[in-house]
Amino acid sequence: MKRLFLLIIPFFLLPLFIEAKGVKLIDYSAFIGKRMFDNPLNEWLEKNEYKNATEEFQSDGPILFLKHHKKGYSLTFDINMTLTSMSLYAQGGRYERFKGPLPFSLRFGMNRDSLYRLIDLRLEETDDNPFILTRKFNKHKLELLFNSKGLNQVNIVNDDSLSYASDLNFVRLLSNGTIVSGDCDSAEGIMTWNDGKATYEGDWANNLPHGRGSFKDQNNNVYKGEFKYGYFWGKGVLQVAGGYTYNGEFLLSRRHGNGKCDFIKPKGESYEGQWRADNMEGLGKYSKGKAFYYYGNISDNQFNGNGKMVTSEGWMEGTFKDGLPNGIMKQFIKKENMYIEGIWTMGKRQGKFKVTDEMKKVTYKLFQDDIELIDK
Repeated sequence: MKRLFLLIIPFFLLPLFIEAKGVKLIDYSAFIGKRMFDNPLNEWLEKNEYKNATEEFQSDGPILFLKHHKKGYSLTFDINMTLTSMSLYAQGGRYERFKGPLPFSLRFGMNRDSLYRLIDLRLEETDDNPFILTRKFNKHKLELLFNSKGLNQVNIVNDDSLSYASDLNFVRLLSNGTIVSGDCDSAEGIMTWNDGKATYEGDWANNLPHGRGSFKDQNNNVYKGEFKYGYFWGKGVLQVAGGYTYNGEFLLSRRHGNGKCDFIKPKGESYEGQWRADNMEGLGKYSKGKAFYYYGNISDNQFNGNGKMVTSEGWMEGTFKDGLPNGIMKQFIKKENMYIEGIWTMGKRQGKFKVTDEMKKVTYKLFQDDIELIDK
């Protein structure tokens, strides 16, 4: 499944988290230039319930606005869902007060004098508005807006061009195909691409597939479910020919959220749990037929963190790294009805282990590189 392009800006010039007086402050500038599935932005979006925000799409930008009046913030994304600016509000108007930390230890209600005394931001006044102070940093601009009660709004805005990033191997449908029937603008319609080899049928809005629909490409890969702004976005089912069937949540055509993937290759294997940016990431269960499964933490598509691995020969429970036992583990060997407890290092037993046999008798054994050391 292939298509199009995306925008992203690489920069990590400031640390993401800044410690000040015991408070963990967030460097919001690290969010600018990130796409919705990219961390640290995605973690912040999930924490601040972005799915409950009001969406406003401006087609002549094109720009997407996410406005969360209850949480007190608004975000601006470009057509490729790259964050270009964000605003944090004190209570007033339709917005309730943003309750998270503000950048640079700022506080709503601060007047200009107290701000200068506490924080050296080297702020500049705007020529046309004395109630706005600005500062440029890391190709971004910080805007502080004041009213009679003090600091009332904080804006972090991209102040430089964003470079294109590849969206290769992920679908993004645009209205550059051939209309077969219907209104491929703001109602239902059918459009084809590649001389009719790829077809979308379903809802449209703002001249993009948006709503419910189905898409089949030239390789017989099929998606049925929810679309937003030309992407697989929401709940749906993706069947990749000769690969897998995924039923679950999508974000920007990536498997993202909760879902189950049944693999054709390797045959009989499946994963059900959390995904991020098309990778197995979070808590989930990976199964290989009926004889093997792992349940626990997964990252980078491997067993990483706390989990339990069950096989026909018994089970292991503890800490894993890159798919291997690594740390304090407890193992049950079914054939011998025996428990072993100790420390594994990248799949190998190292050091002193506690062994409990089927009669509850406890002995201790010493291992080095998974080989038992026997005193002679």
